[in-house]
Amino acid sequence: MVRVAPGLLALLVACSGSSADTTADTTADTTADSSGSDTSAAGKRNSRYCEILFGNIGPDAVHVDVYSTEGLNSCPEAAWQALDTTALKAAAGVTFVMLNGPRYWMLDSLAGSTLQDTTVKAFGGIDMRIAGQIVVPLSGVATLSKPYQLHTIHRQSAFHWLAGQSAYELHDPSGHAYVMQSYSAQKTALTIKDLDGLATKLAGLPTGWSYAPRTLANDLNLLAIAGDATVVQDELGNTYSLE
Repeated sequence: MVRVAPGLLALLVACSGSSADTTADTTADTTADSSGSDTSAAGKRNSRYCEILFGNIGPDAVHVDVYSTEGLNSCPEAAWQALDTTALKAAAGVTFVMLNGPRYWMLDSLAGSTLQDTTVKAFGGIDMRIAGQIVVPLSGVATLSKPYQLHTIHRQSAFHWLAGQSAYELHDPSGHAYVMQSYSAQKTALTIKDLDGLATKLAGLPTGWSYAPRTLANDLNLLAIAGDATVVQDELGNTYSLE
């Protein structure tokens, strides 16, 4: 039996920005839904959201429906903690269920993100909609397990950070900068106040990598080139996009 290690598919979801087109490297596909609605929004900084991944493992690939609270609610903590993945798995008739969250946006606005399906479903009293559908070839799953590994994600969302705001960045040995798009409170109970000093918590930073906050002198706008974006996660599950 193929085992999906915790965090592998969550990496894709966290990196996707809830885009309708979510692709791991160049070999995964998504099933688009023409009824999807735009979830563009401003004022996103430090707003909370959660996702539930419902997955089936096929002979050649892992298929996942990603349900998100984005645009509906801020994922009530008590209800989120009470979710039972075993019960969710049995009710949905899927191979596995994974919880991804809570997560918090660290951009100021996003645009162009569409839903796979606008139908609202409640899980443990939490309203969610399908924000993405992921197909990951089995041959590519193992490559997603390590932090500080670069991945190509296909997405249409445009991410924006405002001048005067803080940006939290990873820098690699080649001098490339990756700006934090969301932080995770799933592995460690991080809050926005922890981000200035996050470097002290990143014990696994590879040689030549560094982390530092900065105040933006100008607006920062990240648009995926031809629909592709380069993303990376640190060891705590925080997600960054190549600037």
